[in-house]
Amino acid sequence: MNNQITELPVERDQYGYWTHPVYDAFCDGREYVPTEEFNAWMSENGLEWTVEYRDESDIDPNVDGYDISEWEPESPAGDGWFVGSIHDTEDGAVCIWLRNKAERAQ
Repeated sequence: MNNQITELPVERDQYGYWTHPVYDAFCDGREYVPTEEFNAWMSENGLEWTVEYRDESDIDPNVDGYDISEWEPESPAGDGWFVGSIHDTEDGAVCIWLRNKAERAQ
């Protein structure tokens, strides 16, 4: 287990995007990472993940466009969650939450 990915301060850009540098290096600019590869990477790093989608009915795409800076995703239930990435996708804005399996609430 590498366990090289730990919580960092989230410093979002002017449009509200931010990606953890280790997560970003793994994705290597790819828009899609095969599920098996992603799950293997998560396992190697002792991590688990969940995704939160922004409620797109709360925004006006003609006004907001790709700007997700006003969106403040809520941390999932349980201890140890931190942001892996906040970005836009074809399905809308997402926040990828990560945590070390060892920090999972019992």
